[in-house]
Amino acid sequence: MKKYLYGFLFAFITSITLYILISGFTGFYENIKAFAFFNWKFLLIALLVIILKWFIESFIIKILLKDISIKHALNFTLIGQFYSYLTPFYTGGQPIQILYISRFGIDPARATAIILFKTFLFQIILASFGVFSTIYSILYLNIDVIIASIIGTLLNLLAVFLIIFYIINQNASIKTTLYFANLLKKIGLLKNPEKYIDTIIEKVKTFILIFKEEAKNFKKITLIVFLSILQFSCSFMVLPIILQGYGINISLNTISRSIITQISSSIIPTPGTAGGAEGIFLLLFKDILNIHKLNATIVLWRFSIYYFVLLIGGIVVLLNHKNSIMKKIKKPAE
Repeated sequence: MKKYLYGFLFAFITSITLYILISGFTGFYENIKAFAFFNWKFLLIALLVIILKWFIESFIIKILLKDISIKHALNFTLIGQFYSYLTPFYTGGQPIQILYISRFGIDPARATAIILFKTFLFQIILASFGVFSTIYSILYLNIDVIIASIIGTLLNLLAVFLIIFYIINQNASIKTTLYFANLLKKIGLLKNPEKYIDTIIEKVKTFILIFKEEAKNFKKITLIVFLSILQFSCSFMVLPIILQGYGINISLNTISRSIITQISSSIIPTPGTAGGAEGIFLLLFKDILNIHKLNATIVLWRFSIYYFVLLIGGIVVLLNHKNSIMKKIKKPAE
């Protein structure tokens, strides 16, 4: 848990430091005063869009895992996002989701296949939007943004390629899984993995089988792709909505730049892309608002898409932790 706390502190301190530094150069009073000109109803709308995004992802999980309720799916979504936002490249959420799903009696191999299948389709969506952002950057923006867009798109394509590679190549999947099992042994997180080699191999085979079965259901894939597009749309629409609070109407220009911000910031190897997301935003939107309103927009935008998620996700994680402790206490009494 400490590393996640460090991740939060790093992101929070980085964001605060950047704001103080920029305000120091542009005037603290003017930056604080800029909030007075904001129409706060658009912050509420942005938060509602984030909540809608949670429900869309939960519905996707519910479609893939028929045995669970939408309440539990929402629980998995918020837990996953909480841990994802506290780790570099958003990598911490999926393993935790798999762990929590497994606690509901769902086979870990099936849980892994379902979460990776969902991630696989979502990465394809991100890569597709990445191609759009790269083309738009080449046509209208500078070389720095073009490079960031290209790298962000390639990273998403790499994730898609790796999943396909391990699904096609069963031996590579087994060897990689055993490698990480031994790695966990070396760092003291897993004792005697040799005892579980046959089970591990069987789970890997089950995972590949379930993934391939899911890939054959065209109707389900079509629905999940559609919902994934809506899910990502909720993410990149938050920024244009926040900008409306300063009278900047939603347009193809603001939407395109927001998509580029999302794709480009994915290359930043910090928890929640702290530091990089703010810098890319300033680079892309510096000609739309004055610097004081830009600084205020950064605070409101990052609160909506990052700190609000951590706040609600953190509450859900704590409630789950409390419930698990209560269950352990009750068992001996029974």
